[in-house]
Amino acid sequence: MRINLIYIIILSLLLVSCFTGVEHTGKITLPAESKTEKQSPEDAFIGSYFVPQGCDSWRIGKTFYYTDDKLSVVFQAERPTFPDSVSLKGKIFTYTGYVEESPFGGEKKVVLLFECEGRKFRYDTDKTRAEITRLKYTPLIPPFIDLDDLDMARSLLKGRTLYIKTPMWYDRQGEAINGRKLVPVEVLDIRPGNNVLPVEVWFKDDQGNEAGVFMSLLTSDRSQYITFDRLFSFDNPRLQYEEIEDGAWEQITLSRVKVGMTKAECKLSLGNPDEVKKIPTYSGLREQWIYNSGAYLFFIDGLLSEYRL
Repeated sequence: MRINLIYIIILSLLLVSCFTGVEHTGKITLPAESKTEKQSPEDAFIGSYFVPQGCDSWRIGKTFYYTDDKLSVVFQAERPTFPDSVSLKGKIFTYTGYVEESPFGGEKKVVLLFECEGRKFRYDTDKTRAEITRLKYTPLIPPFIDLDDLDMARSLLKGRTLYIKTPMWYDRQGEAINGRKLVPVEVLDIRPGNNVLPVEVWFKDDQGNEAGVFMSLLTSDRSQYITFDRLFSFDNPRLQYEEIEDGAWEQITLSRVKVGMTKAECKLSLGNPDEVKKIPTYSGLREQWIYNSGAYLFFIDGLLSEYRL
């Protein structure tokens, strides 16, 4: 009788557990809402005007700026060899059409045809017309800069005032120089860039200094390279940091720091540190920021006390 009573008690507890869903059922939560990162106005601007198109949409006469001295290995000259003594840098290649060939009797593959100063060149796509259309295929020819894109960028940006986000500027010889960031610049011209970053934005800052930066015309979500939204802002960033005093803001634009700046101001100036150390001292907790460049900062009570850049 006592054993039966124990069984009844246990069964009762199990039934209660099943009905309440507390003891044996995990916590039920609603699926998290998908968070989509809002596209920046700058990224949306580029995405609106520079839409990827396949080479099947190229018109006869489309032109490309060539950035290398030598002929790329992806090209075949109409003649068996192309003289090394002839520099191609800065020359214009014109698209003259395509042919379909099947040299080994298989499917016909598209060969793109170009001309430069009377010389003819071929690019084997190794793709059929159907594949090119389906994939919106555009050949990867690193020395080529699409002059249609360059002209479009020039028409959209030349004369505009933007706010530059990077202090890594370049002079007329293409040498890196120390610039300023988060300051207004007027776009003076859009020029051909290089094999990796095809566009150079040439500008003048609010102090009359002229310089350039290189970028890609792809949007950030399609490129790991330096894009327009990573270099420029349409809005004045100073308005987001009105609490920062003018003296500290001037240091930030120069990517410098000074004693007394806050952690937020130093981060805005130099970026996130690569390592942070908490150091106990007799007077309290001291914090050290370390950068891979060799720079370090020390903070006491949240304010910069000493540093080395």
